[in-house]
Amino acid sequence: MNMVMEGGLEESLKDNIIYAIAKVLDEIVIETDIIESPIQTVFHTIKKPQITIYKYIERIKMFSYCSNECFILALIYIDKVQERNQDVVINSYCVHRFLLACILLSIKYNDDDYYKNDYYARVGGVTLQELNSLEKELLTLLDYQLFVSSNQYYYYKEKLMKYAQL
Repeated sequence: MNMVMEGGLEESLKDNIIYAIAKVLDEIVIETDIIESPIQTVFHTIKKPQITIYKYIERIKMFSYCSNECFILALIYIDKVQERNQDVVINSYCVHRFLLACILLSIKYNDDDYYKNDYYARVGGVTLQELNSLEKELLTLLDYQLFVSSNQYYYYKEKLMKYAQL
């Protein structure tokens, strides 16, 4: 019986982390949507996606079968992009595509098993060519620096867990 409770607790924590990441990103795009982006990247679209950030993350979670850590790493990668590239504004026109590419890189970097890009492209609602282009550009924006220290990872995880409880 404890196994069921522990498994349920783990799933609940995972859902809270997903919710917290979506909430953080929602708050970011509310702030950045009023700023005119100095540059347009391959991540920017002409119109805003209809799916909410939370539903998009849920969809990726449902079909990617990746570890919970990948979602936290994806948020860290988004922050790293912002730190390294002040001209790149992550707003509602690009947040979904940034998120997809960041999750893809975190899966490839962190998890032992993963699918081919065409599978993730279908999950994310983009073409294979678009996803390949997003992945390549994200690696460039991150200067190919995908390593995240355990201190940084646990700092983000702790903050997200606290944020989810608000």
